[in-house]
Amino acid sequence: MRTIAVSLLLLFLWYVSRGFCEGDVENLKQFDYWENGKLKQCTVYDVDGRLTSKVFCRNDGTIEKMEKFDAYGNKTEEALYDQSGKLKAGIDGWAAMRWWYEGSRLISQIAYDGDGIPIERKQYSESGKLMLRQYRDELDMNPYEGAQMHMMLGGRNISYELIRREGP
Repeated sequence: MRTIAVSLLLLFLWYVSRGFCEGDVENLKQFDYWENGKLKQCTVYDVDGRLTSKVFCRNDGTIEKMEKFDAYGNKTEEALYDQSGKLKAGIDGWAAMRWWYEGSRLISQIAYDGDGIPIERKQYSESGKLMLRQYRDELDMNPYEGAQMHMMLGGRNISYELIRREGP
């Protein structure tokens, strides 16, 4: 059990060092804390001050939600987690969502279930109107295509506080 947690921590740290750094300059991070001292939210900015990601934690320090943003400020990924670190469907029925843009114009989105399998895909016209909506049974695609949420591996949720202290 401890080996799995250490492996997940190392994988996450590798991702953080690879995805959150540009050269030798680390991104800027802003932390907010619960009254009990546990991390509530971490907001990450790139070296130009643009928002790149947000992590929201429960009051016990486990990760509840993660969001990623592109250079234009568009949300490109969102994933919801239970306290054991597995994807968990929210009130809208999806556990993770990916969005694709051309500039600031939304062109496509895919919703995933708790197993990381697509359950719905939407495509939009140039004017922003919904052109195509497909559901799980109609989707003809690799189930994990585009499912790149870095915590989508599931497994045990580790405290973000631990990641922050032992991080790069």
